[in-house]
Amino acid sequence: MQSRKLYLLGGNTSQEEANIHFATAAGGQNAHIALLIVYREGWEAFLPRYTSHWIAQGVHENNISVIVPNEKGELNTAEGTEIVSNATGIFIGGCHSETYYSLYAKEPFKQLLREKYAAGTPLAGNSAGALLMPETVLLSPQDTDNQQAWSGSGLGILQNQLISVHFSQWQDEPNLISGLHHHNIPFGYGIDEDACLYLENEKPTAVFGNEQVKRIEKGTL
Repeated sequence: MQSRKLYLLGGNTSQEEANIHFATAAGGQNAHIALLIVYREGWEAFLPRYTSHWIAQGVHENNISVIVPNEKGELNTAEGTEIVSNATGIFIGGCHSETYYSLYAKEPFKQLLREKYAAGTPLAGNSAGALLMPETVLLSPQDTDNQQAWSGSGLGILQNQLISVHFSQWQDEPNLISGLHHHNIPFGYGIDEDACLYLENEKPTAVFGNEQVKRIEKGTL
């Protein structure tokens, strides 16, 4: 049975080691990668931050399909779900976390992403994308429009744990600890911007990048 591969990037989507590993796992020259992002003006100019290392590993540009809403926030879900269904690797990007949540942690994407991951399609998320992966999404006060911590139901790829991104940069440990206690969840991972937590079959397997991933227990004070 094919192992399940999950990549959680803490903020820098251009991390070389993580992206090379992901692109290789997705099939290299034979990969078809779905990139799920949100709309912002000039979004096309940001694409090389995601794709440059994939292309360097032999992924053809024509085999990288971008799912993005229009400037009104409208998303063609039929087209998007078809792209995801045919993908050999799926990467959920980063930017405005509340928008990512409203688009991709809901149906029809939620069940489809779970099914693809369970079937062995490598799944990656950077910043907002990483935050969507657990059963419970925890957003930092620095990551919401009203500067208040927020939580909601996530994709459920990871159970009984929370994820925090930009961890050292946002000094987000108090928020993560508070979230663990509020939701009675035993532990979480704080991922720095230039770090990636790599899991196989939901088990931490490696840390890529130049910064750190910190495991925080609920009992931490």
